[in-house]
Amino acid sequence: NDIGSLHVPRANFSVVSKYYALAPVYRQNPKVCIHKKPFTYTFLVSSGPKFIRLHFNPFSFSGFHMSKALFSVSVAHFTLLKTSNASYSKLQLHDSYTVKEFCTNVDDGVLNVTFTPSPDVSDAFAFVNKIEVVSMPSNLYIQEAVSLPLIGQASPYYIKNSKALEMMHRLNIGGEFIPAPEDTGMFRTWIPDASFLTTDGSNSGIVISDVQIKQSSRIPAYVGPKQVYASARTVVGDGSNQSRATWLLPVDSGFYYLVRLHFCEISNKAKGVGYRVFHVYIKDQTAEDQADIFLWSHGAGIPVYRDYIVNFSEHTKRRKNLSLSIHNGNGSIRTFKPAILNGLEIFKLSDSNNSLAGPFSFGMAKYSNPWRKEGATYIKICAQIIGCIFFLSCLPTLWQIVAAIDWKGQRKAFMQSQSSDHCQNFTFDEVKVATNNFSDALLLGAGGYGKVYKGSINGGTNLVAIKRANPCSHQGLNEFQTEILLLSQLRHRHIVSLIGCCKERKEMILVYDYMANGTLRDHLYKMKKPPLSWTRRLKICIGAARGLHYLHTGSKHSIIHRDVKSTNILLDQNWVAKVSDFGLSKIGPNMLTQSSTHVTTIVKGSFGYLDPEYYKRQKLTEKSDVYSFGVVLFEVLCARPAVLQLTENMEEEQEKVNLAEWVMHCYQSGRFDQIIDPYLQGKMDPTSLRTFTDIARKCLGEKGSERPTMGEVLWNLEQAWLQQQESDCFQNDGNYGVADKTTANGLSVIVDVDGVPLHGASDPTPGVEFSEIVAPIGR
Repeated sequence: NDIGSLHVPRANFSVVSKYYALAPVYRQNPKVCIHKKPFTYTFLVSSGPKFIRLHFNPFSFSGFHMSKALFSVSVAHFTLLKTSNASYSKLQLHDSYTVKEFCTNVDDGVLNVTFTPSPDVSDAFAFVNKIEVVSMPSNLYIQEAVSLPLIGQASPYYIKNSKALEMMHRLNIGGEFIPAPEDTGMFRTWIPDASFLTTDGSNSGIVISDVQIKQSSRIPAYVGPKQVYASARTVVGDGSNQSRATWLLPVDSGFYYLVRLHFCEISNKAKGVGYRVFHVYIKDQTAEDQADIFLWSHGAGIPVYRDYIVNFSEHTKRRKNLSLSIHNGNGSIRTFKPAILNGLEIFKLSDSNNSLAGPFSFGMAKYSNPWRKEGATYIKICAQIIGCIFFLSCLPTLWQIVAAIDWKGQRKAFMQSQSSDHCQNFTFDEVKVATNNFSDALLLGAGGYGKVYKGSINGGTNLVAIKRANPCSHQGLNEFQTEILLLSQLRHRHIVSLIGCCKERKEMILVYDYMANGTLRDHLYKMKKPPLSWTRRLKICIGAARGLHYLHTGSKHSIIHRDVKSTNILLDQNWVAKVSDFGLSKIGPNMLTQSSTHVTTIVKGSFGYLDPEYYKRQKLTEKSDVYSFGVVLFEVLCARPAVLQLTENMEEEQEKVNLAEWVMHCYQSGRFDQIIDPYLQGKMDPTSLRTFTDIARKCLGEKGSERPTMGEVLWNLEQAWLQQQESDCFQNDGNYGVADKTTANGLSVIVDVDGVPLHGASDPTPGVEFSEIVAPIGR
């Protein structure tokens, strides 16, 4: 209740903040500081530019109502934010955690962050959950001497160090979510772009780099993580006005904005200037009429960025949408390759009053697609209702007709459909050559869908896996259609890549990357292969979890795999895990617009892995995949199948048949250590094992609501890996306090002076400008 301040001495910030090592549950429900009087947090920091990140989690406490949370936050002479009733008008408390990121320059080594409740409202209060202060290299965003194009104006614009910035959007275009620890040392988060994309999905696609991303003296490595430049969204089309990709990004009116576009030429076919020329439009005005990435970067695989200033200084009561479009060049894709964009950052610039305060302090209004007309939607819904009534009245007759023609109709439509723009068309003769006429000697496996062969393409230089559908399998048709639909749109390090397909002669053949080390199950039991080390098993589980997490969260529509099992986790020659076999997968509800959290569908999957709640209620959710993955985790730990074949000698031990049930039984009876793979006994750090088993058990909860998300599973598996690494490092040299270590298996671990490893550093040898980030002084 008192006016006061908190002095944070320099010594308290000699190590990396532990925030990123906190459990996800804590991150979602952090503690809160409430101030009824003005209060200042003082940080002693080095001079120079800083990130200031303020974490807010609006709450509901007795005696405190969010309508009274009216306050401002200031740093030096800048007003960073000012809340009002509009800040909370559309706020959903269950999904309102907000991080506000600002950039400001510190001249005297002292940073004061002041929270001031509104003096005009009785009982007003301020609150904050966390404050981060992170140093950044000079000239990262503000370069005083550089003139920037002002969109729609002939005169240039200069950003002075006297300006403060607020990050509005930071997108990994065409890529996945990049968490803070995987940034280049500044703990920025990069989110996918799909929810801001307004053009039809058929007009754009995702491309993955086939060249190595290189560092350049022109663009320092810390500008953006390599993941941003390793993928891009591209425009699909012939160069007409419809061949574009457009994003709409909400911004506050009354300000100028810095728009940074990240580019990287990621095709190995790009050999010179003029290979890819396209147009860039911002706010419906030309930003680049002849964008040529190779010209800017002087090579393929070399990142480059372009900065622009956009004027939204006219005040209105509503938020504006900043539009960004990339269009193919006028010469069509036969002349120029399609337009691409790799990343995007948008910053608000402080106004003439040194303020960044907008009307919507926490979160932003839900995005709505301006191309969708309400009237058209209403007519469509009515038509669907009338159609459903007619369909139900004719159902008995229709069913007989459908049963007779559906199979042929589906096959014909599938064969005539256009191939995905992201996979190659193979002739049947090419496939025969690749598999030596489908030789049994190259057979890798078989199932209800057909057979899988090992093959080689491009003159034998590339090994592939070729899946050939059984022409008589109706199941195979549906599964192959689903795989083409999904895999032609998915690109992820931990999801198997679809290379191409063949539809000639009524064949349905898919061509994938070859996985040299086969399935995960092959290395756990039955195949008499050398057992995997605990560390390798953890890395494989982490890779599979990353793939599943991407499926669940990588776009506005979640994807539920529905057949997660050890035989559907493949391992390449470097033991990188990749999730495969999407034949049973289902598209989940739109996470942005639909309140439903499940898909009602008939039960499909594999015995031993089936979610019991899904089996009973036919309601499929992402948590169904979590349950199946929990079974896989115990397969990895125990080196035994999910279901044992029952023999006469086992009739008295029927409780051992189902792995999930047997694991829970042994845990409750205190015999859990007896079912662990004997090879692993004495080779696992106890803390690592406990972290692993705790999250694996939670995955097997009877109800989906009791299970963690795949993000939480991934976090815990990474913690188990880090705990094992810490134990191994201690056993090897018994010495902590090292700034950087590189483990034998190639993963970099940053270790602070307390010996807590922090995973995900992109640059294991940062330069002098990062001396405060390895051991940040003002954090």
